[in-house]
Amino acid sequence: MVDYNKAVAAVRVLCSTVVTRLVQPPAARNRWESLTPVIVAGLAALLLFWGLSDKYLWQDEAATAVLAARMLKFGRPLAYDGVNLVTIDHFAAEDEATIDLRTGNPRAAVDYYIRRGDYKPDTTWKWQPWGQFVAAAAGIAALGKTTLGARLPFALSGFATVMVLFRLVRKYCGSLPMAALAALLLLSNAYWILHTRQCRYYSLSSLSLVLVLFGYARWQSRSRFGATAFVAAAWCWFQVDYGTVWPVLAVLFLDALLARRHNLWRTAAVGAALAATIAPFVFYYELWGRLSVQAGDWNDRFTDSLFNMNEYVAPVLVVLAAVALLVWRWKRLPEAERRLVAVACGALLALALWIPSAAPEAFLRYAIIAAPAGALVAAWLLVRAAGRHVSLAAVGAAALALTPWASLPLHAVVPPPDWYTSGPFLRGELPILCGEVFGHRADPNRLVAEWLRRNAAASDEILINYEDLPLVYYLPNPIRGGIAAFRAEDDAKSAPRFLVLRKSVGFVHWPVFLREAGRYHWVPVGLKAPDVMWGNNPDPMAQGEDFSKAPDLVIARRVDGR
Repeated sequence: MVDYNKAVAAVRVLCSTVVTRLVQPPAARNRWESLTPVIVAGLAALLLFWGLSDKYLWQDEAATAVLAARMLKFGRPLAYDGVNLVTIDHFAAEDEATIDLRTGNPRAAVDYYIRRGDYKPDTTWKWQPWGQFVAAAAGIAALGKTTLGARLPFALSGFATVMVLFRLVRKYCGSLPMAALAALLLLSNAYWILHTRQCRYYSLSSLSLVLVLFGYARWQSRSRFGATAFVAAAWCWFQVDYGTVWPVLAVLFLDALLARRHNLWRTAAVGAALAATIAPFVFYYELWGRLSVQAGDWNDRFTDSLFNMNEYVAPVLVVLAAVALLVWRWKRLPEAERRLVAVACGALLALALWIPSAAPEAFLRYAIIAAPAGALVAAWLLVRAAGRHVSLAAVGAAALALTPWASLPLHAVVPPPDWYTSGPFLRGELPILCGEVFGHRADPNRLVAEWLRRNAAASDEILINYEDLPLVYYLPNPIRGGIAAFRAEDDAKSAPRFLVLRKSVGFVHWPVFLREAGRYHWVPVGLKAPDVMWGNNPDPMAQGEDFSKAPDLVIARRVDGR
């Protein structure tokens, strides 16, 4: 078991030590100019790499890993390899009226998802850009088809994000304490850490955001190859997350036009160069018709997304205070610093409006990539408000990182959802972070996959209602089911030999699975795996389940000889 109090105390001592040393005499400060990034790097490595392969990939991660493995095999991320199918897993977009026409015929199912727009006619994936698949493929090629191979490139991207953020703030704000606090505040963001450790685009998108801000600052300060660096960073961001890049680019180009450091034509030329590099991929991914089926109305998605951003990205109170201080001191601040902070605040505001307008749900995953911008704004506010009293900034940073107090004012307007938990003095997600990184719990995906690896022949078909893609990644078997209910009732081949059902999952076509399960005689295998909705899902709403108290999921073997 993990001693959460000791873990939190250790982090607090480390943060305090770093910042205290930064206010030492000049000779000591010169030493800490070199030592501070080393300490930040050590803490980042600890949080991002420790126990990285302890839990198996869950559904969303496995989708990335499976497509990456197929990219290595076929040269492109195929959704269908002739055996198993990958879909976007968005149940709200499923047509329940036609499900019975697709569960027994693999070709009918594939054609349905091609018409829906998930992928190209040859099942090449287009629902997300390929950058995350390239990253995962690099890890799998280097370390094999393993959990570590799939996740390591993304954890490395998170590590790079911390270090580049440190350098960005140090260079353009001219403050070592501010750079240290920005990096430490990012590392204290529990859900940013949990998302960054995933085999998914989140860390790549965060890194791209920081690199775009860095490139933009270089371009606006007329540094050599600054415009080139900005265009390259923005292009890379589009290739890993073509949903989030647009509002941030809008803020940056608006700032460039208002600043008038470059004439209109030079700004237009940079914009045209970026548009020209992105345009072929906009066409290839067919983005003009890609708005997802959205849950609820805009107001509901906005309030849910605003709550997530206030709680886990940047408290609204902090952002408003930063804007007020920025306006008050605008003429006294160096131009590079004030513009960097202004565009960071603008990016947070733009994302708060963009996410409910474009995303299918108000999940934290769509906002958490902006955590580096939130850390930058908070560190700048604390240091500039404290003036020469850097220790006060350190105390404020500790309060911001460890307590929920800065987020509480918004709760009067946007009440917390049912899944939200927090103590009066300690943020509720910090024990979760310690447990997920340093602790160990029963992982249903690992337990099921390892049992099947030992007990199933490679040709045995497995029927499963959810978390099917981890089995596709870890096992050679034909896998039926999932949210698409793919081949769940396919009689053309042998009947399923094993059955895996999560009763906790409501967002699947249950009548299909109940019909197919009822056709055969099954005997439970006695595996003690918790029946929880998700495996290693990093979203806050997935953290309320007590794995130790969950009933056992259904895993059974067919014994009637059919």
